[in-house]
Amino acid sequence: MAEDLRYRDTSDGDVASALVAECRAEEENCLYTSTTFYIWLRCLKTVRALLWAAGAAGSVIAASHILRGDNQYRFATALAALVGVLLPALVKALKLDVVIRDYAEAAARFKSLQGEFRRLANVWSHKELPMFEQEARRAFAAMNEARKPSLTPPEVCFRLARWKIKRGHYVPAAEAPPQL
Repeated sequence: MAEDLRYRDTSDGDVASALVAECRAEEENCLYTSTTFYIWLRCLKTVRALLWAAGAAGSVIAASHILRGDNQYRFATALAALVGVLLPALVKALKLDVVIRDYAEAAARFKSLQGEFRRLANVWSHKELPMFEQEARRAFAAMNEARKPSLTPPEVCFRLARWKIKRGHYVPAAEAPPQL
């Protein structure tokens, strides 16, 4: 009878431990990616809110000067009216709502995959190797799908994410060292 060489030990350890190591690496990748996306998402939402608020403020200022009949500040009134019209249009032209939706979906997808890879490494790795490998392949396929949009937030978001992760901001409570 032929030996199944696919599941034999390799020189670097057995297949299951290599698969667990890969799951842990993908879990970490998902942590960094989702955290980076959440930071960039927060920035995008802030910019969108500021643009809308500034547009509304410009409209209110222009309207108040017009209603008072204040001709002394015609240039300021015109500028405020222009801001009130252009900033909301800028939000639409930049498609900030679409970009925010795309980053929100991607961040949630990577956060979900992070949990999936953690479960694979901690739970599924104790099952029979073919079952573990099947579940891992499914998660790796989902990871490849999650990477397809190729979203690229600014480098500063990744640096902030790395800083927050290294400081322990995203360590689950069960794994965190006890606070004195």
